Amino acid sequence: MFANNIKTISTLLISLLEISNTSFLYYFLSYIYLFMIGSMIGYILEVLFRRFVSMKRWINPGFLKGPYLPLYGFGTCILYFLSDLGIRYISSLSSLPSYYSFFINLSNIEINGNLNFYITSLIIILIIGISMTLIELIAGIIFIKGLHIKLWDYSSLKGNYKGIIAPLFSFIWMMIGALYFFFIHPLIYEMINIFNNHLLGLTFILGLFSATFLIDFYNSMKLSLSLNKEAKAKNILIDFEKLKLNAKKYKLKAKRIEEIKKILDEASQPLKEKITKFHNEARRHLYINNEIPTKSAKEIDETPRMKKERLEKENKNENINSK
Repeated sequence: MFANNIKTISTLLISLLEISNTSFLYYFLSYIYLFMIGSMIGYILEVLFRRFVSMKRWINPGFLKGPYLPLYGFGTCILYFLSDLGIRYISSLSSLPSYYSFFINLSNIEINGNLNFYITSLIIILIIGISMTLIELIAGIIFIKGLHIKLWDYSSLKGNYKGIIAPLFSFIWMMIGALYFFFIHPLIYEMINIFNNHLLGLTFILGLFSATFLIDFYNSMKLSLSLNKEAKAKNILIDFEKLKLNAKKYKLKAKRIEEIKKILDEASQPLKEKITKFHNEARRHLYINNEIPTKSAKEIDETPRMKKERLEKENKNENINSK
């Protein structure tokens, strides 16, 4: 079923290309590619941040099981869109840094802006910080109000709003935006050009990612809706990070119990064997010639007295039937 989903989505993408080979379609698929790259890189960054900065342990971030975070995927698309907008329509061609032309063939881009590149960068970086903060706010409200689940918590930071957004992280988003606009965008732009030149060959990768992501999203939403029912019934807000930590501790505890049980079983095995041997020896002396009968399962545990009573009962039943 999973392979069929991948094949179906890949075939759909190829069919779309064959039906309409327009710049819009390439533009659209380029953003799917950006979403895939951004969500995976964001996942790696969040895992490392939790391990070495915030929680000091390995933990799967977000509410999906797979190695991707949609928030970072959308963020990457916004970074690319705003940076491309700034280069094409705000900044002047003469003010672009020389290293931009090393990665980007500027002669193929229609640049209509007239502002200085560095003034443009201030505008774009500010818009990036606001946009990413809005994405955090919208995503946080959807999960908190709609599903009673909190995926992250900034409550301990100054100036936070309901633990969803905080000035510190808005500033961090702006710094990430500056890093992207000055240094990463030219590389991403060239990567998108390579992607567009080999789009037909890369549709399988897009199909694989899309199928995996959609199946994961569906299963995770089912889990979230189940948690939502519990949260509504108890009128509580579920901290998803703590929930995952407790689940991990429970699994570790259950695993340790199984290990201890296994160790105790192995340690008690010699004693069990001795008890079994003693039991068999004791039973053996109850039978004629000190031999345990082996005629049938019915007679294995019979003593002579029990056997005598059973035979008398069978004879009595036979006499009644013969009459």
